[in-house]
Amino acid sequence: MQNWDDLRYFLAVARSGSFSAAAESLSVNGSTVGRRIDQLEEDLKCKLFDRYRYGMNLTPQGRTLLDHVQQMEKSASNLEQTLKGADDALNGQVRISVTDGLGSFWLTPNLADFQKSYPQISLEMASESHFVNLANREADIAIRLSKPDDPALIARKVGIVPFHVFAAPSYIDRYGEPQNWADLKGHKLVDYFGYKESKALSLWQETVKNHDQVVFQTNSAMSFVSALRAGMGMGMLPRFYRHAVSDLIELDLRADLFEMPIYLVTHEETSQTARIQAVKDYIGMLFDRDRRAWFS
Repeated sequence: MQNWDDLRYFLAVARSGSFSAAAESLSVNGSTVGRRIDQLEEDLKCKLFDRYRYGMNLTPQGRTLLDHVQQMEKSASNLEQTLKGADDALNGQVRISVTDGLGSFWLTPNLADFQKSYPQISLEMASESHFVNLANREADIAIRLSKPDDPALIARKVGIVPFHVFAAPSYIDRYGEPQNWADLKGHKLVDYFGYKESKALSLWQETVKNHDQVVFQTNSAMSFVSALRAGMGMGMLPRFYRHAVSDLIELDLRADLFEMPIYLVTHEETSQTARIQAVKDYIGMLFDRDRRAWFS
């Protein structure tokens, strides 16, 4: 069946018992109703109504179809009631796509108050380095260190992420503290694979590429921080990590070279959905709150 709208005409005739009454209920003329019923019978290759002078009677095949169409009508009505007002309701799931470190060490620890305020909104967080397709609902909100090109995306710059070199006190006690960037040549380094695509960190990438003591590399922000805490070597971290790793020593070596803008991104088709708007506003508030400390 290619035209589901024919079933609406079938249902009207079955309930009213005539083409004319069905036409009146549908605000069309009787010939249109007759034509749509003829087309439906041709598509299904069976007779649905016996025509009499006093009206229309369902055939056995017609009664079978009526049972199914009424069930479809009921399901459609239930679906409408389920979805009606869903975009205005402060409940349901919101998916956030964010880089691993930002999600693990800054955003997640700050979401408890949101959950208390909006207990019916379920948050799903995906740690991803690539930019997901918001138009295809791969995520509702994205937090990224580059501005998207798609004009359908609404991107708000919420700050700047500065990067510094960090090391554990145990490492400094054993190997000493570098005084400038060139001193890194004599130190052990640990590296995070997520930095490889960032143009802003090209000096760090070049240093790692030409270094003969890169002792540990990982694609996990948690493992990267664990390696630094264990004293395995020195590594580059965004400053907001200090929020969670105050036990590491921050070394201000060429800090002016390592800054990246950060954007809070939604799609124009979904940005006004109440639950998504609530999450976006809350995350924006967090960035505003912490801009002076971590994102400027």
